[in-house]
Amino acid sequence: MSDSTLNINTPLFTNPLETFPGLSIDDLNKYLPAIQTSEEMKMTKDAMVEGMFLAKCLDGLKKIPDQSIDLIVAEPPKDPWNSTDGMGQRKTLQEYYEWNNAWLAESYRVLKNTGAIYLFSPWQYSGMYHGLISNTFKIQSRITWRTKARNSNEKNNTWSNDTSDIWFATKTEDFLFNQRPVGMTSTDPMLDLNVMQSNLWLDIPAISEENGRYPQRVFSRILESSSFKLNWVLDPFMRVGDVGVASKQSGRRFIGFETNKDHLLLAMKRIDRN
Repeated sequence: MSDSTLNINTPLFTNPLETFPGLSIDDLNKYLPAIQTSEEMKMTKDAMVEGMFLAKCLDGLKKIPDQSIDLIVAEPPKDPWNSTDGMGQRKTLQEYYEWNNAWLAESYRVLKNTGAIYLFSPWQYSGMYHGLISNTFKIQSRITWRTKARNSNEKNNTWSNDTSDIWFATKTEDFLFNQRPVGMTSTDPMLDLNVMQSNLWLDIPAISEENGRYPQRVFSRILESSSFKLNWVLDPFMRVGDVGVASKQSGRRFIGFETNKDHLLLAMKRIDRN
């Protein structure tokens, strides 16, 4: 499947007098000229650059050097063709599988040997991602969390789907977790402490009913568990920049890709103000 270059000349808004929620005219004047595309990415392993790019994940990933990223936090879209076809044509499950396999292969390439990936998945696709990730990565855990609050008005014919999965995988068995190396031989007794953490995250708040965004605590916990300050964090499906905000607040260096212009602009604003 082709991951062709985005057309960045398409109109940002249907009505230019109406801005995207969270963006003002002043914001557009400030951030529109600063938009970068994957074609402007010039990186080497010794000269990495932080930034948010108007780019499809595969276009952006191909511009990142081998073994240069410490942590990848990703939530793949359920319909990655929606912003590219413009025809509303549904793709087959096989095409979706192949697309996921392609970006995961690139993610494996750019990840450092001590790095990790956290992949957010709804329960419907969790089995597929388990198979895809295990083809190359070392799966360490499947985290389960309550993605939405129980709505008393919600009608369900069977069980209510209140949870989603986060697949935690690494490139090798020698990775970093809780500020210490795992699987590495060490003479430091402090590195052998057995710190237990549950993969059932019931203490994480549900998705905000107001804006539909995930709580920042879920990303902060991932960053604290699987990265250090100044580590490189990548979000190939950035949306409005939640991972970028958490990265900046915790002193990590961030790279993000997004195909939606107004989401990208809002992410730039949010990260700039943190």
